[in-house]
Amino acid sequence: MKKLIIGSAVLAVCTQANAAPSVQGYYQAKELITYTTEKIQQNKAEFFMLDFALTKPAQSQPLWITSNDALGYFQANNTDVNEDEFTRILTKVSPNGLQDQSVCRVDSQGTQVAYFANGRDNCSEHYEQQPMAMSKKGTKVSFMRRWDFDNNQPHFDIQSYDYTDQSETLTLDYLLQFEGRWIGTVVRINKSETTLSSGEKTPTYDVASYGYSGPRSGILSGGESLLYSETPYYLSDSEEDTAQGSSAKHLVNTRFYTVSLVDADYRGRNLVTTSPTYQINRDFVKAYTLENGKTAYFVSDPQTFRIDQSLTGPYDSGVYMDETPYDPERGTDAASSGEWVSYAFNNTHHLVSFSPTYCMIEDIAKDRPVTAYLTQDGTGSWLPSMYDCKQHENGTVPKVYTHFINSNGDEFPVTAYKQSAKDILYVRNQHPQGEEELLTPSEVTQLVNSSRYQELKAELSQRFRWSEPYSILY
Repeated sequence: MKKLIIGSAVLAVCTQANAAPSVQGYYQAKELITYTTEKIQQNKAEFFMLDFALTKPAQSQPLWITSNDALGYFQANNTDVNEDEFTRILTKVSPNGLQDQSVCRVDSQGTQVAYFANGRDNCSEHYEQQPMAMSKKGTKVSFMRRWDFDNNQPHFDIQSYDYTDQSETLTLDYLLQFEGRWIGTVVRINKSETTLSSGEKTPTYDVASYGYSGPRSGILSGGESLLYSETPYYLSDSEEDTAQGSSAKHLVNTRFYTVSLVDADYRGRNLVTTSPTYQINRDFVKAYTLENGKTAYFVSDPQTFRIDQSLTGPYDSGVYMDETPYDPERGTDAASSGEWVSYAFNNTHHLVSFSPTYCMIEDIAKDRPVTAYLTQDGTGSWLPSMYDCKQHENGTVPKVYTHFINSNGDEFPVTAYKQSAKDILYVRNQHPQGEEELLTPSEVTQLVNSSRYQELKAELSQRFRWSEPYSILY
């Protein structure tokens, strides 16, 4: 397996470990880079037998592959993965991975394919029922996993990477058959390089993620969603650096959008409807200086917008802010709930068990009991002012949290978040909140008709139009 060089430069941009479905906008985009890269490292270990099999000629009978032969080939071609790390990954994802195995090795439509024989007497192109397959075509390498929830619901996890000396493309697909159609999520990451006005060469990233669930089904919402940045982006020490040919923008000079068409009922401040609506999220990213002098990037103005599918009529438009003045023209109430701090903290750690309020984050930072006030039945909670954390509504009862759970199912003690809580409280006033102009219906209309949005949507949505998802291996 050819060595993939992406890790260190990517990790300088992203520090999280998972592409969590609860994370939004820019935070999700940076999660996807790290998550997809780490999946490739996992694949190097989990698919090492099939990778070795692809060095053999195709034949109709299964091949007997010994783990020693395959391991020797792996170690010779993946010097960036040490033996201890390899064993740790393999033990976690495939406890029997070091056993000798029978493998099918076939050629199909110009593609080299390998999959475990599982008792087959003869090999054929029909590998779609197998739980694991690997393919190579030109410079593109693909890994496929399949699970069957029942006889009518195959679920595919397919990851590919393809790269030249100039660029790398990584894709990650989760596809599930539901009510006769394919639904799921497709991620595409392009990593390239540009020369800045300073003369420095720096990597650029173009991340897009498309999700499709079709029309609503009973109580299940339907629709589609596309996450992307308005241009590829890069990081440099100076925000004033410009990229050669304007091929990319500095992170703080680009905007991140999530354009969703949601087939579900909606009840907002100005808009109430049972028809499909557009939901737009726009993120403005800024550089923040932590107390230790290091730079961190947060969304300074996370905006939301909702309007009917026709892009006409009443709409809701707002932004997450720590303090919101009463503004009848914008339709906002006076509030001081610390929404920006909560948004930044919960997206940074992709928490799903409970979303800590400003006061709970302050509790973490100051080593106080991390306390929420819930309704008696536990279905609601009190959202206190960040200026009076001790106040709570009559009829609510305190609950002290000692752990939080993220969307990966990992549980961490609240003390593990202390430095992060201190950092976010420290930086919250470095950039004004709510100063960017809110999205308008005309901007949203331009957005959904823009070439950038339309081209990305066409590129990624085609995954759901194939007759079978394993066709992606070709």
